[in-house]
Order: sequence, then C-alpha cells, then structure tokens
Amino acid sequence: MLTIRYDWRNNSVLFVHNLDEKPRETSFATGLAGEAGKLLVNLLSEDHSQANERGKHTLLLEPYGYRWYRVGGLDYLLKRSDIDTDAKGNASHPA
Repeated sequence: MLTIRYDWRNNSVLFVHNLDEKPRETSFATGLAGEAGKLLVNLLSEDHSQANERGKHTLLLEPYGYRWYRVGGLDYLLKRSDIDTDAKGNASHPA
C-alpha cells in the first residue's frame, strides 16, 4: 500500500494505491491537525471518506486499486493562499 499527501497553498490532495494483486484494507490519518483531515473527497467518484472518532480513515482497495482525494470540504477556495506556507504557517520562497 502506498499513501502520499501533497500540500500546496494551504490545500492538500491524498493518493492511496494498492500495489498488491490481492485486495487490501488500510487505516491511516491524514497527518493534518484539527478538522482539516476528517473529510476526504474522492476526485474520481462519489466514494468519499469520513474519519472515525480517532481521526483515522479505513479503506478497502481492490487488487491494484487506487483512490485520489481532496482533503477537506469545498471551503478550500476560501483557505487558499497565494503564498506557499509550511505546516506552521511560515512563508516559503521559491528556489
């Protein structure tokens, strides 16, 4: 199982891939504090994920299956920043 999160301008996407020929179940937290990581909106279908009371998402992926998610609800446009920031809110500068 491969799970990768990309962050850009206060927005996040998360990709989960089953690299096995057998179905696999995985449980994970998004790594984002507060309410931000509790909702995963599937970018390819209506199969969204809501975290449990411990903040973990549980997915069952078919052999070689994958899911691509936007992290959080539709309010992401309101939170978007024109400046890249790290997890602590510090501005970063392009190289």
